[in-house]
Amino acid sequence: MSLQADAPPTSVVHCHCGQCRRLSGAAFTTWVSFPRAALATGSHEALSAFRATPNVRRHFCRICGCHVFSEDARLPTILGVPAGALGDGSPELRPSAHYFVDHRAAWHALGDELPRFGGESGVEPSAASRNSR
Repeated sequence: MSLQADAPPTSVVHCHCGQCRRLSGAAFTTWVSFPRAALATGSHEALSAFRATPNVRRHFCRICGCHVFSEDARLPTILGVPAGALGDGSPELRPSAHYFVDHRAAWHALGDELPRFGGESGVEPSAASRNSR
């Protein structure tokens, strides 16, 4: 499954929510957002999808099981792509923030100075998220 973007990403963020950690099998998932109209995913015949939450559908490659992209009904013009799915030809990616920091893996220490957001919504400034280095 190949992805091609005809526009630069609209955002690059690290998400520490439990669902993203389970999805990636790692401390967080780095999401690259693209305008829906700018992202070409090749043949949709190789894709399978499931509804992860009432708002989110995740799309996977039926052949290799790779997570290709996600759609969020609250952001209908955007597709979220796990950074690792972009391959070596991806544009230079610069994450801008950490989200759901209050839900992060207890064994992972954040080692950068990117802005941190937390709380139940995952996007609120909070004392715990500011002190989570």
